[in-house]
Amino acid sequence: MAPVAAVARTNVAHDLKKNLAHDIKSDFYRTEVYPPISHEHFAGDMPAAKVYGKHAPWPALVADENALQPLVDKWVANFNALLDAAAARGATADTNSALRALFADHAVWRDHLAVTWDLHSFLGVERIAGDVLPQLQRAKLSNLRLDPHADYRYTRGFGKVVFHEADASADDQAADDAVAARAGVPIEWVQLYYNFDNKVGSGKGVARLCAVRDARTGAAALKCFTFYTSLEDLRDTPETVFEHRPEGVDHGQHVNRESWLERRQRESQFGGDHQPTVLIVGGGQGGLTVAARLKQFGVDSLIVEKNNRIGDNWRLRYKFLVLHDPVWYDHLPYLNFPPTWPIYTPKDKLGDWFDAYAKTMDLNVQTGALVTDADFDEASGIWTVQVVDIETGNTIEYHPHHVVMATGHSGEPRVPHFPDEDKFQGKIVHSSKHTSGSDFTGGKALVVGGCNSAHDICQDFYEQGVEVTMLQRSSTCVITSDHGTVNNIEGLYDETGPKTETADHIFHSMPLSLLNAVMQQQYRKSCIQDHESLASLKKAGFKTNAGYNATGLFGLYFRQGSGYYIDVGCSKLIADGKVKVKQGQGIKRFLTNGVEFTDGTRLEGLDVVVLATGFTNMKETARRLFGDKIADRLNEVWGLDEEGEFRTMWRDSGHPNFWYMGGNLAISRYYSKRLALRIIAQERGLTY
Repeated sequence: MAPVAAVARTNVAHDLKKNLAHDIKSDFYRTEVYPPISHEHFAGDMPAAKVYGKHAPWPALVADENALQPLVDKWVANFNALLDAAAARGATADTNSALRALFADHAVWRDHLAVTWDLHSFLGVERIAGDVLPQLQRAKLSNLRLDPHADYRYTRGFGKVVFHEADASADDQAADDAVAARAGVPIEWVQLYYNFDNKVGSGKGVARLCAVRDARTGAAALKCFTFYTSLEDLRDTPETVFEHRPEGVDHGQHVNRESWLERRQRESQFGGDHQPTVLIVGGGQGGLTVAARLKQFGVDSLIVEKNNRIGDNWRLRYKFLVLHDPVWYDHLPYLNFPPTWPIYTPKDKLGDWFDAYAKTMDLNVQTGALVTDADFDEASGIWTVQVVDIETGNTIEYHPHHVVMATGHSGEPRVPHFPDEDKFQGKIVHSSKHTSGSDFTGGKALVVGGCNSAHDICQDFYEQGVEVTMLQRSSTCVITSDHGTVNNIEGLYDETGPKTETADHIFHSMPLSLLNAVMQQQYRKSCIQDHESLASLKKAGFKTNAGYNATGLFGLYFRQGSGYYIDVGCSKLIADGKVKVKQGQGIKRFLTNGVEFTDGTRLEGLDVVVLATGFTNMKETARRLFGDKIADRLNEVWGLDEEGEFRTMWRDSGHPNFWYMGGNLAISRYYSKRLALRIIAQERGLTY
């Protein structure tokens, strides 16, 4: 089980965590990681300091794009010289000086498995010098080279990016003032796409360089303010794609030749000496994507799914559910949705696609099965997992090296209880169990909650002829599918954008400080475009917010996984009074035919109350499936750590050889590869 690799990674992680306590200023956590919730959008343009830091901007240096080539070539050559020196000698006075000549003081090096076997954002040149330079001697990064094939818009492997500010409306005076105060300094950078090698394989990355006056020399210089490295392939066992794809046939004479079907039947039947290396609990996008990634690196896995068919986790949700993200954001690894696919995917269509994906990718699946018990042998590093066939009651015992819990980043349904609820003569149901409002046509409903599910269910009730009231207890961040979603992914995940892999690298190369600034501008633009809709919600008594420090929907999703609504029609129903709103109150108690709110008012004549009250932490699902002994060692999931990286998910869980996997389709697409590489590295004893 490669204990040496595990020890090596633990020591590095311990050192980084120890340094983190000294190096990360508390104001970064307060201002970038978990800033306060705002109730108005950010009024100004992106602050120049996000790009230039304390350096003096020198935009004339990159005014001529043809003149960029020698500047970029020089920066890349100097960086490769730094890598060679660091690989040979680690952190020295010379490598430290070379680093500071190439990187701005406020630079962030975001690394996903290429320098350490973890996800890190090294904040500031001091931390890069203190933590990354010594590690480069072990990781052996080398041969950074521009990738002219990463993005069709930048055939030289780099290009100039001018950050397009949101258009200031006539009544947005604060934005006009911010433009004037910036005195014409453009927010721009040179964006590099590159490949590189390291000790175990190869990777890809994106860097952002700004043109500044060097404070030490007074000369114009390109300084890197974000640098990103991501491990993508392994030298000894490369991913079986493109030039490494399998032959599919073995020509010649072969006695007892095995057909593809016979081989698949043999591979998918586990038992005895044939055990999966990885057992994956859950067959949604998380389980499917990590299984597909492992498959292409030659690692056996088995997906255990409680439903009868792959895709039922979507099919069995409420009748009119449609994805709120557009199709070009949602592609799965290796297999894009076809160009005929609708922009917004109906849940049953997605379920069928998942089923087809599992078959096309030759994934091993056991459906209609449930994990009932698990135990881990510390000495051998082997799990014993009991899986019950739900239909027959038969138990199968598996002995994988790793368990991946892929039941979704949300945990158990959060079902609050209220006084006298047992006296209510109608139906009380959590949103996860809601099917269709048609069961209550002509009746009356209360939906408790104010986010995506609550809105969708309210709209369903209205369309099925049910009088419905939404109980919004706090406030909700609202964007429209027409403007908000488009602004969030425009030019990146759309039909005119780069290929999906490049888009993923561009997006995930942004450290939190830059991402926050970009999201503020995206949400600001949405608010200006959606001004009438937001005003009508306010008039109807529905309370909105702008997310953490006005970063909008993505900022909420990354930090808490909820708190927002992508408007696909319900906002107008609220504005028109067709969906009533009770705001800022809770349920004091249930009546026989309704509820009494905390302000003393009552809503009577109810047939159904739907609790769109969210879910617990994923750790609680682990407790139900695997028991207290395992769950007590696990860390809680989701949210951001002190560096702005996701907590626990796709990383060390707190329990050996236990991993969490989850997120929306786009998040699963990207992080499934990080998790697969982590598992493979441990299996094969790969160390830095």
